[in-house]
Formats: sequence, C-alpha cells, structure tokens
Amino acid sequence: MSRRQRAAIAASFGYVQYGLAMFSGLVLVPLTLHYLGARPYGLWLATAELLGYAALVDPGTMGVLPWMLAEADGRRDSAAIRELLANGAVVAALVGVGYATTALILWLVLPGVLHLTAADRSLLGGPLAVAAICTMVTYPLRVFTALITGLQDVRFHGTVGLVQVLGSLVITLVMLQAGHGLYALAVAAAWSSAVPAVACAGRAAITTPELIRHWPRPSRTVVYRLLTNGLGGWFGAFGWQLVAASNSLVITAVGRPEWVPVYACTARLGAMATQVVWLLPDAGLIGLAQLSGERCGPARLRQVVEMMLRLHLLLAGAAACVVLAINPLFVGRWVGEPLFGGMKLHTLLGLAIVLASLTHGLLAAAAVLGNRLRVGAITLLNGVLQVPCALVLVRIWGLAGLPAAALLMALATALPAGIALLKPVAEITLRGLVTGVVRPWAVRAVWPISAGALTGAISLAISPWWVAGLTALVAGLYVWSMRPFYALLPLGPSWNRVLVSFRLISAAPVSAEQP
Repeated sequence: MSRRQRAAIAASFGYVQYGLAMFSGLVLVPLTLHYLGARPYGLWLATAELLGYAALVDPGTMGVLPWMLAEADGRRDSAAIRELLANGAVVAALVGVGYATTALILWLVLPGVLHLTAADRSLLGGPLAVAAICTMVTYPLRVFTALITGLQDVRFHGTVGLVQVLGSLVITLVMLQAGHGLYALAVAAAWSSAVPAVACAGRAAITTPELIRHWPRPSRTVVYRLLTNGLGGWFGAFGWQLVAASNSLVITAVGRPEWVPVYACTARLGAMATQVVWLLPDAGLIGLAQLSGERCGPARLRQVVEMMLRLHLLLAGAAACVVLAINPLFVGRWVGEPLFGGMKLHTLLGLAIVLASLTHGLLAAAAVLGNRLRVGAITLLNGVLQVPCALVLVRIWGLAGLPAAALLMALATALPAGIALLKPVAEITLRGLVTGVVRPWAVRAVWPISAGALTGAISLAISPWWVAGLTALVAGLYVWSMRPFYALLPLGPSWNRVLVSFRLISAAPVSAEQP
C-alpha cells in the first residue's frame, strides 16, 4: 500500500471519528444533564478540567514519538526503533507517576479552590480516582500506539479510534441509565485512555514481535533526545492553549464580559471548519517523516511539502467560502442573531481559516523534518505576543481585534519562521512559496471567497433556502476555479477518473509517490 493510500485511509478514519465525536457531544450533554443534574455535572467538568493540568507533566514525548519512529522505519533501522521504544517506555512510565502525583496534589487543594463541601468531595473522589489511576497505569503502553502510528498501520489504528469513540458513548449511556452517576463518565474516560494503548500493544505483539523483544537498556542520550524533541511539542501545545484560553480573558479585561458568548458563538463554525481542513494534510505527516528517514534529499522534500501546502490552501479556501456564506445564518438560527458578532468579525474569522492553515502546514512540516523545539518555541512566542496585541486591537476595533491580532502575529512570527526553518532541509523560500503555491491559488480563489462573503452579508435578509442555494453555487464556483491544481495532487486512479468525468482535469495524471 502506498503512502498516499495510507494517508487517505487515515484521513477518512479521522473524519468519521471527528463526526462521531461531535454527534456524541450533542447526544450526551443533554442526557448527562438529565440523569445527573446541573450541579454534579458542573462539578465534574470543573474538577476534571483542573486535573487535566496534571497532563502537562508530559513533556510532549508521546506526540513526537510516532514521527521519530517513522523516520527510523524510513531508514529500515529496527535497532533504532527498539531503542526509541525502550527509552520512550521509561519516559512514559515516569510521566504516568508524575501525572498521578500531580493529580493527587491538585485533589488535595481542590476543595479549597472550588469551595467543595464534604458531600461534593464524596461524590467526586471515587470517579476521579478511577480516571486518574487508569491513565497512570496505561501511560507506558502509549509507546505501542506511537509504534502503530509510526508504522502506518492505518486501518487498525483507525478502527481502534472508532471503537474508542463508540465504546465511550455506549458506556456512558448504559451506565447513566443504570444509575451509576459520575462513574459513567469516569469509566468512559478510562475506556478512552486504555483501549488504544492496550489494543496497539496486542497488535504490535502479533505483527511486529521482533520490535518489542530484546530492548536495549535505557540511555541518557536517547532519553534526552526524546525530551528535547517532545519539549517543542509541549511548547507548541502551551502556545495554542494560551491563545485559545486568552480570548475570553482579553474581552473581559477590556471591560466587556458580555461580548464573550458573542465571540464564542460567532467563531464556533470557523474553528470547527479549520480542524476539518487540517485532518487530511496532517495525515501525510507520518509519510513525510518516513521520506526524511530515507534521506531522499531537499528537492524531493520540497516537492512533498509544497504539495501538502497546496492541499491546505485548497481545503481552507473551500472552508472559507462556505463559512463566509452561512455563518451569519448559522449563528442566528443556532443561538439567535444578537449573538452574531457582526460582519467585520465574521469576515476576519473566515480569512483566518486560510492563513492559519498555511502557517500550520509550514510549522507542522518543519517540526516533522527535525525542528521540533524551534517550532514549539515559535508557537509559544506567537501566543505570548498575540495576547497584548489583542488587548490593544480589541480596544480599537472591538471583537474584530481578536482575529486581527491572530492574523498579524501569524504574518509576523509563524509564517516567516516556518519558511526559515524549512529552507535548509526542503529548500522552501518565500519567493518560491509565493510564486509557486500562494499566488496561483489566490488569483483563482479571490472571486469565490468574495462571493461567499457577499452571500453572508445578505444571508440574514433573505430566505434560508436562497442562502443554501447561493452557498452551493459559491462552492461549485470555487471547485471549478481550482481546476489547474487537482492534477498536482497525489490522487489515486479512481479519483482521477472522477475528476476527468466532471472535466475538472483533462486526463488522469501519472504522479509520483507522495505521503
């Protein structure tokens, strides 16, 4: 099976899993409130969120380990894979103990912070202990999840992900109806933590037994390499968390707390669309890591990275067209027109989908190709600088200052830094990126995106059916405008035949192997 096929299968499972998770959230929240009541459920969410900070003891090693294993697999270096697994298991075991210790400390100080009564502590103690202990015990097994991911056993890994989501849904529903209260949520959380690790450990024992035997003794050098690589991921996650968590604080700090739900509701559809856009290109990152391990040279890496960036832009442009067209109507029908933040905010949020996707593609590729610590530091710097910038711009432009700050900081930090990090390893330059990737896309995308923005501007004054029809027309215009780019993507023969039948490409191209 080619890397292209594996990436497509992984992305397909990712989309299905994402959809199931959204459906589960829509189903479970009202049912949980019905069976538990608002106060117990609120206490669970608050304490679980605080205890979630215990996960910060993980320096990000499990996030980057699949890439490192994929690089070793690209070199056909089984000894390096066993070495990474042995040292990764040691780091994971230490993280598990650290997680449990931090969770215990937080639980001891939690009652005072949240003003919990003795009854509240009795209600929460057992369920939280179940979730925390299961996480600690299964943490070392996560190296096998990393192994299955790094070896691109995509069908098994995707199936496990679906079982994880469906099992969590079923457990919660059955245990809630049986009257087990918060233990339903705790056992479902334990299931989600344990099932992928245990299943992947079993899979590795069956399919690659040679990789889980005769592990070498842990090495300080390898542990240090894992920690430094993982630290970049930790910095990056902290930077993204800083940005995500600071929006409400920025709005409140300027004295307008009533704007918080307005921004949250207006930005919801764009945030969901951005995550959907990233799923497919990110499915190729493991293949990119394998190519890097094969030492295929900068020219080949540039070809692959540019292809992934084109895919980011193609999908982000389509998402921007749809979001710009329907978001005003969506927010108005979902929570009411008073919670729509206005056309300026709405337009900037739509444009942010495109720039965020481009910078994410650059930084993700740079991280895979060895610049993990630097990428993490850049992401953290971007988050740190974005907060004061947002404070200034929100005072001037209102809510539109939040996405404006994100756009400015991306242009000032993430975009140039991503190009600079990719230049030595993949020969990516600003001029080459603009002339070869961004400009050809932008020239053809400007009219469909503008039409989507115009549709959104009139959407509250016309029938929803007209909005739906115009949105479909805008989407069709975008798909037709992007015709020259489809032949540049590593699509399989079946997809190429479909594109030929719709006259989106003139003939089925013969493309090189891509991740």
